[in-house]
Amino acid sequence: MKQENPLFYLFKKLSWPIGLIIVAVLISSLGSITGLLVPLFTGKLVDKFSFENMNWMFVAGFISIFIINALLSGIGLYLLSKIGEKIIYAIRSVLWRHIIHLKMPFFDQNESGQLMSRLTDDTKVINEFISEKLPNLLPSVLTIIGSMVMLFVMDWKMTLLTFITIPIFVLIMIPLGKVMQNISKKTQSEIANFSGLLGRVLTEMRLVKVSHTEDLELDNAHKNLKEIYFLGLKQAKVTAIIQPISGVIMLLTIAIILGFGAIRISSGAITAGTLIAMIFYVIQLSSPLINLSTLVTDYKKAVGASSRIYEIMEEPTEALHVTQENKITDGSLIFENVDFKYGVKPILSDVSFEIPSSKVTAFVGPSGSGKSTIFNIIERMYDIEKGDITYGGKSIYDIALGDWREKIGYVMQSNSMMNGTIKDNILYGINREVTDAELIQYAKLANCHEFIEQFEDGYDTVVGERGLKLSGGQRQRIDIARSFVKNPDILLLDEATANLDSESERKIQDALEELMENRTTVVIAHRLSTIKKAEQIIFIDAGKVTGKGTHEELISNHEKYQQFVNTQNLTK
Repeated sequence: MKQENPLFYLFKKLSWPIGLIIVAVLISSLGSITGLLVPLFTGKLVDKFSFENMNWMFVAGFISIFIINALLSGIGLYLLSKIGEKIIYAIRSVLWRHIIHLKMPFFDQNESGQLMSRLTDDTKVINEFISEKLPNLLPSVLTIIGSMVMLFVMDWKMTLLTFITIPIFVLIMIPLGKVMQNISKKTQSEIANFSGLLGRVLTEMRLVKVSHTEDLELDNAHKNLKEIYFLGLKQAKVTAIIQPISGVIMLLTIAIILGFGAIRISSGAITAGTLIAMIFYVIQLSSPLINLSTLVTDYKKAVGASSRIYEIMEEPTEALHVTQENKITDGSLIFENVDFKYGVKPILSDVSFEIPSSKVTAFVGPSGSGKSTIFNIIERMYDIEKGDITYGGKSIYDIALGDWREKIGYVMQSNSMMNGTIKDNILYGINREVTDAELIQYAKLANCHEFIEQFEDGYDTVVGERGLKLSGGQRQRIDIARSFVKNPDILLLDEATANLDSESERKIQDALEELMENRTTVVIAHRLSTIKKAEQIIFIDAGKVTGKGTHEELISNHEKYQQFVNTQNLTK
């Protein structure tokens, strides 16, 4: 099946300003039509010119046409360019809206730098075509058609002779356009790879410095840059062929007109004014013809740039805002024979367990056993292969995704943070008004108010990219404070106290116990103090549930749990 044109596919996704387009087309058309009168009036002026019998009305009309043509062309071009800018704004908005709603596996497989390149570099190429080249299409077509009509009216024999060069021009342009499309597609791909490399290196610059791999990353970048350079040279070669050919064809056409026109004047078939008018029309044709010739190559470049955008737009998105009539009923969270694969690699196999409502369940097991995967599945970051997950007797997949995630608070091991103020990060994703007093209250509960106040700007302190201006323990406490503010029904704690010193851990544990009160809580923990307080412990090993029960039950009848406790030195 033939793939849909990616550029037209994007256009279908947009809301077009129809009214503005109609006005712009009308004004541009009038501008092109008045432009066609200029050579005609020039020819008549040459034939009738006489100092003795100067027709000032004719001269005034001639000047008026020049002025009207300039005004209409200027206004029309501005309006058409405005349409182009509106369209590219819409494309970027549609693409960003789509990307931000894509499923997590997509982001696992694509670098952020590459996606940024698609949003900026690829759309820039499309922007140049839409806002700079496309607005000239209609005026150029009208000028070409009008000029050819006027040339045929003046002298059809000379006009036919003049346009023998056009088929040659078309035969040259078609293959060059295909070459340009392929070069553009490769160029945008290499630019995206380079952006991906930049994003990866800049994000992990500390690792680069510590590992002393600056030269390695420079070499990697040079490979991309050289490829972009050579592709740019290929593009320049194509352009260097097109432009001179257009110029030579135009000069050849004018030479034919002058040569054959002189014969026609001598025979009395046409006047000198007609010949001058015809030369004007041919010269007037040059700019639109060059515009149309480069339009083909620019169109091919835009199609090449939109190919990857098309691929992204075809990726499935999360349905966040599906309207659900039924209210979510609180209850137990139950996994029923769940299988999950990451790509082709099985992670969970036939996993079944129940997380009781308003109680604490702890997941324990070796690294890589699937504990964090279960958290990701609960949050519906990934789709399961088989089985079902129910909450309050209803499949979580029948609950609107946005509503489901509103119910969940997640204190992550990575302590994700946005570059902004501490206040912004604590309130990130909170969809209600929070007073300063309430904010401070929750910060105190999370044991972070004291260190926040020590900063010069307090809650307005900027944390830096990924919160690098804060320590790991500080980031973790801010993450916990965010969960206090969110007040979720289900609380997921992934090593929630892993980065805290003993004093902070004790205070946080007290705060967490208050937060966990009458709340369904799921904990991934290695600390015995945390595990012992859980009403239920689920042991995960190699993606399977191998034990369930309290600490006392598992320590007495689960050999792997006993080994795990001993090897992890869980004595506190």
